Amino acid sequence: RLYTYTFSVAGFSCFPLSCFRCWTATRKTVIAMTMSEDDEFKDRDAQGLQIRKNDGQDRSAEAKARQMYMGMFFQKIPVIQLVLATATYLVLSMVLGMKELLDTKIAFATKYDLGYVYLAVYIICLGRFYIMANANAMRAGARVDRPDQHVYKLMDPQGSKDTPYVLMSNTGWTGKFNRAQRAAFNTDEALPIFLTNVLLAGLVFGPAILVPVVLSVYGRTKFAILYTEAASSRGAGFMPAMIGEQWTAGLVLFIALKAIGGAAIPF
Repeated sequence: RLYTYTFSVAGFSCFPLSCFRCWTATRKTVIAMTMSEDDEFKDRDAQGLQIRKNDGQDRSAEAKARQMYMGMFFQKIPVIQLVLATATYLVLSMVLGMKELLDTKIAFATKYDLGYVYLAVYIICLGRFYIMANANAMRAGARVDRPDQHVYKLMDPQGSKDTPYVLMSNTGWTGKFNRAQRAAFNTDEALPIFLTNVLLAGLVFGPAILVPVVLSVYGRTKFAILYTEAASSRGAGFMPAMIGEQWTAGLVLFIALKAIGGAAIPF
């Protein structure tokens, strides 16, 4: 599509130069926006999905994504969580002189079997991890790009099997709106378990919980701003948010292990 403007020579003769420049700039902007809208279909097939490169891509992409996310959620992240939590405990204990206070709180959790409550909350986190891994694996197999969360189809038995799906607008102001909404919903989805972890970890680690919380809030805010501009830019905000949130989850796991393990934990 290309929008063009025409006007009479007589009209142009009395058209101020400043208005002509404004018109020229506007025309360039409209053309640029049109090109941007055309880019919305780049690397998409006739149905609006990411282009399939080979016949077996869908199944292999699903399997590859599942393996990657399962390894990340159930191997890498738990290790990182415990490293951050253990480092937090050691710094507070040996550098800031809070060992007696921390151990008194953990001993209270041990005495009243509260370590199992902490462990139960962490198990819920693991369950959510599995659900997330499954959803991301299906996204890869379905060839649905972000920020789309659903694929809508016109249910017409007489329609063509190649009829385009209904997906989210991803360019212009409507695209910004959709991505801003997705950033907000993504934060809302993570908020319940994060708040639970903050409360549980804060009961033991006190003011230290502010560090991962501030990191998460900073990351989530940056994530929302960058996601609004472009889906490909969101990682710079998502990473600090994940560090803060998984650090907090690691503190919950650390308290659970130390409260349940008791003397078996060497520090």
